[in-house]
Amino acid sequence: MSIAIIFGANGGIGQEFVKQALERHAVVYACSRPAADIADDITLPNIKPMDNGLQSVQLNVLDEEHLKQLAEHVSSQYGHVDLIVNATGILHDSNGLQPEKKIEDFNLENFNKVFQINTASTALIAKYFISLLKKSESMPSVFASLSARVGSIGDNHLGGWYSYRASKAALNQIVKTLSIEAVRRNKNTAVIALHPGTTDTNLSKPFQQNVKPEKLFSSHYSVSKMFQIIDNLFIEDNGKFFAWDGSTIEW
Repeated sequence: MSIAIIFGANGGIGQEFVKQALERHAVVYACSRPAADIADDITLPNIKPMDNGLQSVQLNVLDEEHLKQLAEHVSSQYGHVDLIVNATGILHDSNGLQPEKKIEDFNLENFNKVFQINTASTALIAKYFISLLKKSESMPSVFASLSARVGSIGDNHLGGWYSYRASKAALNQIVKTLSIEAVRRNKNTAVIALHPGTTDTNLSKPFQQNVKPEKLFSSHYSVSKMFQIIDNLFIEDNGKFFAWDGSTIEW
């Protein structure tokens, strides 16, 4: 029985990952943060079986106890995971967090928030779930994190966006380092970073005005292209940073 876990399932890309994962896997855990107005009324993680193998999970991805309890649940129920996707991410919010246009815009509180969500979440998920990746001889078990081309240091030609760029560059380092450790534990593992392209979601909405129509992807298209990559990974692809079109990006 194939098992997938999607973190950030409440986002535009995360929701689509859940939909398309259900076409490929018998059980899909869709993990999302609880709504603020009900967070105090439920015990987290809140795991609810839905239809067609969907398991709805409410948790705080930065809370280690939540992750530990979910990992223990998955381990006791199935003993393994075939696919883990971390689609958690932040670029702006309603509280004034915005990507910096110049260094004078740098704000330490915002920087820390962006790093926690964009970078630390992947490390925490890996801490509790990397050992659950299935040891299979047929195809690699996959741990994928959504990164961004702007996180590439070698590809930085425009500047700006200090916190977001730095958080994704740090994420890339975590993914690369994790890929080295993971393959020592399980030789049939692929730990990768994925760049989804500019996708029409709330995250990119304020920054779409200068994007050419043919370069603004629907969530369905973006996730379909990323699943083409995931579905065709080889062990040799462990530790790579892929763009939506299958090309590799310089770390």
